[in-house]
Amino acid sequence: MELWMRIGQPLEPVLDDYERIFDAWEAGGVRGLVFGRLLFADGEGKFIVPAIPSKPEAYRERGMEPLERETEPNPDRERQLHRMLDDAAARGWKVLVFCPGQGTTLGRPLALEEDPYGARLTAAVWDEVFSALPQADGGIMDGWTESAYELIFHHGNAVFREFSEADRSKAGVRGYDVDRLERGMTRLRDRFHSLTPSRVRYWGGRGLLAGLNLFDVDEDGLYWLRWRREDSIAEGQAVRRELDKLPRRLLLGNGLRSAVFSGMTALDFAAWDEIADFLLVKHYFWHRGFDGLYGTVARWVKQVHAWNPDLTEADCFTVVKAWLGVELPEVETLADMDLGFPQAFFDQVVREETERALTAVGDPGKIVPWVDTGRMPHGGDPMTAGDLHRILEASAAAGLQRFLFHNHGHLTAAEWRVVSRRCGVEWSEDPAGYWPPNTPRPESY
Repeated sequence: MELWMRIGQPLEPVLDDYERIFDAWEAGGVRGLVFGRLLFADGEGKFIVPAIPSKPEAYRERGMEPLERETEPNPDRERQLHRMLDDAAARGWKVLVFCPGQGTTLGRPLALEEDPYGARLTAAVWDEVFSALPQADGGIMDGWTESAYELIFHHGNAVFREFSEADRSKAGVRGYDVDRLERGMTRLRDRFHSLTPSRVRYWGGRGLLAGLNLFDVDEDGLYWLRWRREDSIAEGQAVRRELDKLPRRLLLGNGLRSAVFSGMTALDFAAWDEIADFLLVKHYFWHRGFDGLYGTVARWVKQVHAWNPDLTEADCFTVVKAWLGVELPEVETLADMDLGFPQAFFDQVVREETERALTAVGDPGKIVPWVDTGRMPHGGDPMTAGDLHRILEASAAAGLQRFLFHNHGHLTAAEWRVVSRRCGVEWSEDPAGYWPPNTPRPESY
C-alpha cells in the first residue's frame, strides 16, 4: 500500500531537517507529500508569515481588488521551502498543498451575481499559489462544499442552523426558492423534536418508506435535502471549470467525511468523481473530539434524547441509524462506546466504508483516505497503534491502494512501525536516527 504524509503546522521542524526525514520516510514507503497551510511562524510562534510571495495581478486579471498583506514573507524560509519541495519532487513524490487559500494575498470577492460560487476568487488564489510553487502538483480543499453534519452546533456546523441573510442571498442568486428551503428544514427540525417511542419502534430501521414516515419528510423537506446535494456539485463544477483555465493542469483533491455521512454532508462521491482528482475520505473513527465516527454518532444520540426525553437510549440509536445509516457492531449503549473498538468494527464498518468509496469512482487510485488516530488537533480519544493496524488491514482487504497519514506531527513510534512495515522497510527504531515526533526519544526519560 502506498503512503502519503502530511506536514501540518508548524512546517519548520521538518523543513529544518527534511533530507534526513525524507530519507527515512522514503524507506518507510512514503510516495506523496501534503504540506501546509502556507504559513510560517513569526518570532512569537504565531502562524501569520506568508510562505509564498504575493501576486496581486492574479486577482486584478479576474476583476478583483487584491488585499494588502499585514505580514511580509520571510525570504530565507521561502528558499528553504523550495529546497525541500525540490527534494520531494526529485524523489518522484506527488506534492500537494493543503488548503491553498491560507497565506495568500486574497482579494475582495466579486458580487454574487458575477461570481455566485466564488470560482473566480478560488482560481485567483490557486494562480498565486501554484505560480509560486512549480514543484506542487495541485491542492487539497478540506471539506470543501460540505454541508453540516452535526445535529446541533459543534465544530462550526449545525444541520438545522437558521438561514442567515448571507445564506439567503447566496441561495437566491444560485436559483433556489429560499422560503421553500426554510420550510423544508424547519419541518424536519420540528420532527426531530417530536419523536415518540411508538413512532420510532414502528417506523425506525424499516427501510426508505418507513423512514419518510418516521421523519415526516414532505416535498419541501426533499427540496431542502436535494438543494444541499445539487448546490455542492454546482460549486465544485464551477471551480473546476475556472481551475482548468490556468496555465497548467493542477490536481484537485477534496477532503470528505466517511461515505456513511455523505447523505448528510451532501458530498456525493460518485458525482465528485467527475470533479476532483482525489477524494481524501476521512478514515476518522475515534470517540469524542470532532470528526470521529464514534463521536459524531454519540453526539447525535445524546441530542435526540435531549429533544425527546421519553425515548430510550436504544430508541435514539434507532433514530440515528434510520437517518444516517450508521450501525456500530457490539454497541447498544453510549457506555459501550468507551470500551474501545471490537474487531467486528474494523471487519464490517471500516471495510464497508472503504468499499463504498472505492465503488463510487472509476479509478480506485483516486481514493486516498486521511488516516489518523485521534489526539490533537481533533481532540478525540486516542486510538492505539493496534487500531491503526486494523484500519489499514480492513482497508487493504477492501482494495485500497494508498492512504494519507494525518499528520506527521502526531506520528508515534508504534504507528510508524505499523505503517512502515506495511508500506516499505520496517523502521529499525534507532534512537540516533529518525524518530517520530509524538514519542519522546529514549534519552529524554
